[in-house]
Amino acid sequence: MYCKIFAMKKQILIGLIILFLQAGLLAQSSDVITEILDSTKAATFGQVCYLSAVHQNLIDEQASYEDALNALYDKGQLIKRTEKDQPITFVDTVYIFSKIWEIHGGLMYRLSKGSSRYAFKQFQADGIISKTTDPSTVITGPEVLTLYTNALKKYGGFDMNNVSME
Repeated sequence: MYCKIFAMKKQILIGLIILFLQAGLLAQSSDVITEILDSTKAATFGQVCYLSAVHQNLIDEQASYEDALNALYDKGQLIKRTEKDQPITFVDTVYIFSKIWEIHGGLMYRLSKGSSRYAFKQFQADGIISKTTDPSTVITGPEVLTLYTNALKKYGGFDMNNVSME
């Protein structure tokens, strides 16, 4: 019985995450969101770059992960070229997401022009990620989507009360 309740709660949680992302990612392909949610061991650079590039309208939602990596690299939002299938850490995910929105961070964040270290610390200070999160930990797909949703609410002005449920 406990397993059935847990499974139902998990389905409800996944449904809510998808609802949040539909508002934030506009008409993004549900196949990509499903693929990211299924990445329970490790999300990839390609997946995170895809979310960022589509959000910024740098690529079309039908584009590939490779296109997303190239678009962010060309815009100067990636420090170095990486493989699309390479597992991504919390700090790299935060760095990529920090380039989506204008973040008015602390002194060190501004002085370092949003370096990955201080972007991570800013996300912690703003309550987007836990203060106990290790920056070098490989992030899972569901964690990527939760991080994206939390950052969208904090920096993107997303308000669930303004979402039409019709």
